[in-house]
Amino acid sequence: MRKLVFALLAVALLVIAAGCESPKANVKTEKTLTIDEVTVHYSGDVSLSQAKAILNFVRDNFQINGETDVYVSKSGNAYTVKVTTPYESSGDIDGKTAFYVKTMASKMSQDVFNGAELTLKLLNGDEKEVFSAESKYAYIESNGITVWYAGVSEDDAQKVLDYAVSFAGSGPWDIFIDGSNPYTVSAMSSFKGREEIGDAESAYRKMVSDLSERLGGKVILRVLSPSGEEIARFTS
Repeated sequence: MRKLVFALLAVALLVIAAGCESPKANVKTEKTLTIDEVTVHYSGDVSLSQAKAILNFVRDNFQINGETDVYVSKSGNAYTVKVTTPYESSGDIDGKTAFYVKTMASKMSQDVFNGAELTLKLLNGDEKEVFSAESKYAYIESNGITVWYAGVSEDDAQKVLDYAVSFAGSGPWDIFIDGSNPYTVSAMSSFKGREEIGDAESAYRKMVSDLSERLGGKVILRVLSPSGEEIARFTS
């Protein structure tokens, strides 16, 4: 019996030393897809069609400066996408860029992964993380106007979008709606501070009143700067 135990231990040590795995182990092999300057690295948990979609998404929505690597992985039902960028540290990420990346995490989630949880990470040249954002919103759009929504139904989001189109005609314009009772509606603007709003204040007051009527509840309207910072607030 002792000889048998020693023999089994010897076999186990040989397997470990050789780096082998049990035949039942889930062995993941990295694959790559390259088009022009963008290379997507992905595992067996990510499909080729998803890799293609990610590659096209990065090319369409990110400024490509030279060779760009994208790493896509999946854990459970959540995805992580890492993109190499020219940024060297978190200090290089200004407010406007940070806000854009946050919306892109949600857009990528919906466009590529059917709304699955997603974390989008920016890497520097040494492939160290300099910024990270998680998906939060679904979105609908029309006439260049996009409504991003979380915690409310698509029907409510559509009411906001229909109103925004009637209000502004066309975009580009991004509006965010979070939750109900009250509804928090955040509207992007070109204003950098409260003092720049001027005559537009009456339009915002009308907007909050009209949205309250359409949504059937109290509305808090937040006016955002291009960096996504609140510069004014109006309530119904």
